[in-house]
Amino acid sequence: MKIVVIIPTYNEKENISRMLVTLEKEVFPQIKNHEMSILVADDKSPDGTQDEVKKVAKDYKNIELIEGNKEGLGAAYARAMKYAMNKMGGGAVIELDADFQHDPHDVVRLVAAMDEGYDYVIGSRYVPGGKIPKEWGFYRKFISFYGGSVFGRAVLWLWGIHDVTSGYKLTRTEYLKKVDLDHLYSKYYAYKIHILHDIVKMGAKVKEVPIIFYERQKGSSKIEQKDLFDSFYVVLRLRVMDSEKFIKFLVVGGVGFILNAVILRLGVEYVHWNPSIANLAGAALAIFSNYNFNNLWTFNESKITSLRAYFYKMLQFYLTSAFGVIFIQTGTIFLGDKFLGRKNYFIYFLFGTGLLLIWNFTIYNKIIWRKKSPVA
Repeated sequence: MKIVVIIPTYNEKENISRMLVTLEKEVFPQIKNHEMSILVADDKSPDGTQDEVKKVAKDYKNIELIEGNKEGLGAAYARAMKYAMNKMGGGAVIELDADFQHDPHDVVRLVAAMDEGYDYVIGSRYVPGGKIPKEWGFYRKFISFYGGSVFGRAVLWLWGIHDVTSGYKLTRTEYLKKVDLDHLYSKYYAYKIHILHDIVKMGAKVKEVPIIFYERQKGSSKIEQKDLFDSFYVVLRLRVMDSEKFIKFLVVGGVGFILNAVILRLGVEYVHWNPSIANLAGAALAIFSNYNFNNLWTFNESKITSLRAYFYKMLQFYLTSAFGVIFIQTGTIFLGDKFLGRKNYFIYFLFGTGLLLIWNFTIYNKIIWRKKSPVA
């Protein structure tokens, strides 16, 4: 597999030559089963960083350089990732800082973890064996750990990942190609949270490898206070994005619930139907309502437009919904009616509807309105 190490640079003249040579002479020779390449993404550094890269590239043919305007770290990485996938044929990419805060020798460990079968390998400061600079004061430590990782983990419910703001990662491009790199919520440091969020949602196999994060020795840090607020913004926007569809689903389901409940009550109280039969009649109307409102509103980004697809998907919708209604919702009502008595039939209906809710949202997302993944 071809693995591309991406190094974004802006005014890294003091570091870039040493980093490139360290990778070529000390790190890559330890990796036997892959073709290793380097892509330097420079934001038109005025200090001569590009000249340093070109000098080293004369001795090593696996180094490429691309230029771009200075728009932020996330914008540089997005540009470089697309280039690494589309122009260089990378099967995996590694994000690596040029300033030696990331130990380049850890590239070997990230690749080894990928070879164990992992798709997304994170160099983690906050798992056993990982460390942050002892030079950091309380404020910097608090912001990094609680203001960054803990906040992101809590809001996005990523408790299985300890370092959500790490910038040292290996990603298989079969997953990265499914991330919409042109529309990341941040062009700055918080880009990494957005990509992590999307890739974890895809079901990628994730592993955290402990790393020691070092204090920068040459040059100045580019992290500013605005990056903290940017991270908060990205995390909250991702949370809203995840919740928005479910909220719409609940609203549509609420309309269907009212229709179902009205038919159920009318059927049982006035027509004297069996509760199970009355529920099936109400569910048939609710399913029709849910299908159309979900298609037009909840899942509008994957909206079904052609007439043939509309009826085909409606059939799918009815079959999957009918399974849930018959075996989950109506089944709950039937069992309650049989073993606990008819008096509380509406409670059985409410409990069965709660179980049905989980079933429906999963099926709608995974089958009916499954969104095609964008390819960079």
